Amino acid sequence: MKLDPGPIPLYHQLENDLRDRIHGGEFASGAALPTEERLCSDYGVSRITVRRALDALISQGLITRRRGVGSFVRAGDAGVRSVRLVGSLDEFLRSAGALESVFLSLDRVIPPAAAAEALRLDDGEEAVRVELASRLEGQPVAYLEIFFPRWVGAAITRADIEERIPTIRMIERKLNLRIARAEQFIDADFAGEKAAPHLLLKPTDPVLRVARIYYAADERPVEAVFVRYHPQRYRYAIEFQAGKTHG
Repeated sequence: MKLDPGPIPLYHQLENDLRDRIHGGEFASGAALPTEERLCSDYGVSRITVRRALDALISQGLITRRRGVGSFVRAGDAGVRSVRLVGSLDEFLRSAGALESVFLSLDRVIPPAAAAEALRLDDGEEAVRVELASRLEGQPVAYLEIFFPRWVGAAITRADIEERIPTIRMIERKLNLRIARAEQFIDADFAGEKAAPHLLLKPTDPVLRVARIYYAADERPVEAVFVRYHPQRYRYAIEFQAGKTHG
C-alpha cells in the first residue's frame, strides 16, 4: 500500500493504517509487526516516517518495542477499540489547576514498562519520578506518579513541584520548552497497594486509571503521568457539538 502524498502527514496515515490492521485482527495479540525495513518498502516511506508512526502506537499503548528484536502488539490489546477525541490542552490544564496537590516523593527510579515506553527510554535507563496525591475541598481525588526523562527531571526540585501550577507548565518555564500536544488514555483498574491509602480505598476497589503523555514541539516525550482517580469524586465528561450548516 502506497500512502497519499496529500495534506495528511505520511506518518499519521501509516499510524492509522497499522492501527486498523491491529484492530482488524491481521496482527494478533502478542504478534510481531513487520520490520521497519519491510514497512518502509511496503508503504514507500522513509525510516523516520515509520519510526514516528510506531512511536505514536507505543504512546497509545497498542504496541511495545523490544530492543534489538522488533515491535509487537501489546498482549491483550488487539481487540480493544479506542476513540480519539481532540481538545484544548490549555483548557485541560486550567481545570487541573483547581486541585490541591500533596507532595509525596521525588526520586530516580527504573520506571515501569509503560512509563519507559511512553518516554522512549532504553532498557534499564533511569527516570525521575514524582509521587503526588490530589485533593478537592479536603477529599482525596487522585494518586499520581509522574515520570520525566533525566534531561527533564534533573532540573526539577521539590519546591518546583509544590508550586500551585501544573508540572508541565513548570517544565515549560524552567527548560524554555513549548509543549505542543498531549495524549490521554482512560481505562478501568483497581486502586492497587500504592494508591489505595491515599484515596481512602481498598486495593481491590475499582478506579479510573489515566495515562497522559506530553510532547514537546519536536515530538520528544517530556512527561508521562499515570493517575488513579477516586471513582466517586472524578467523572470524565465529553460534550459533542454538531457542526455548523451552511445555507
